[in-house]
Amino acid sequence: MRRHLIYLLLLVSIFAHAATSLRVGNKVLTVGDSAARVLQLMGEPSIRAFKQFQVGGMPDNQLANGEEWQYLQDGKTIIVTVVGGRVVNFETVYD
Repeated sequence: MRRHLIYLLLLVSIFAHAATSLRVGNKVLTVGDSAARVLQLMGEPSIRAFKQFQVGGMPDNQLANGEEWQYLQDGKTIIVTVVGGRVVNFETVYD
């Protein structure tokens, strides 16, 4: 049973990966960079979704307004989460 759980976790990690930085050509975006820098390096997102997020340092019962920007690139979707004008997360989802 434990072996099956390990295989399942490995399979899930193949399809989605969160990171604190993202390489864009010869530049690097990092958590904390401004939304303007993301637009400068990556352009307008394919999809922009407005959501509420639990952000570190806030009480559990408080949410911050933010956006998820989705960029479709070569068989993967890069999701950039922006709260308060700053990047708080990068996630890559492989199709």
